[in-house]
Amino acid sequence: MRQLNLSYRNRRITTRGVAVVFGCALLVLAAVGAGYAQAGRRVSKPKSDPPVPKPTETAAPVKEPTPEPEKISLLVAGSPSAGMRYALGVVDNMPGVVGRRLQDSKRLQVASGGEMSRGEVNKRAKDPESKTFIVWLELQNDSFDLDPMARRTRLEDLTIRYIVVEPVTGRLKDQGSVHLRPVGGGVLGGLRRLPPCFPQASSNFEFALTVAAIETAERIFRTFSVLNPPLCS
Repeated sequence: MRQLNLSYRNRRITTRGVAVVFGCALLVLAAVGAGYAQAGRRVSKPKSDPPVPKPTETAAPVKEPTPEPEKISLLVAGSPSAGMRYALGVVDNMPGVVGRRLQDSKRLQVASGGEMSRGEVNKRAKDPESKTFIVWLELQNDSFDLDPMARRTRLEDLTIRYIVVEPVTGRLKDQGSVHLRPVGGGVLGGLRRLPPCFPQASSNFEFALTVAAIETAERIFRTFSVLNPPLCS
């Protein structure tokens, strides 16, 4: 009987040992499998944020210079008979005064045409290649006193007549007249004295004629829609 119990105990011990060994084997297999699984798994790199683009400096838009309008070409001429009975030197300066005032505007390109008859004005203006307007001036006496012995003419009887002739066509763009005004108290046409860029007057007649010539030029500014620039600019 004792022998049988020993045999049974040994069998029980043997069975328990097999179970322990089998359990250990399972643990080993599980560990090996986990190792292979870890070895086959790819390690994903940590995602990095995309680089932030640097702000590009935008250049300020370059403003193109505004092209200047083309200048208007003018030729200023006077009538050969403009002097009449007056001092020729003074009256001959009349187109020069008008031209000088017109030159104050940067919109105009002014040249002197000297003396020209009305027929010469028409002929020159109708040149098919011309691009120049002709300003023609004449000093007229509006007095009804035709007495050749009359030694004196009132300033208010004298008028600067002007016409503006278009190039190529020869048509009148504008015409008008400016009366000379009497000098009183040294004031005429808002001027107490002539600007320094104009010939200085040595008589009331010369002063009145110069002021009227300046006014004539300012009317021609309006003919071409040009603003009056400052005197002697």
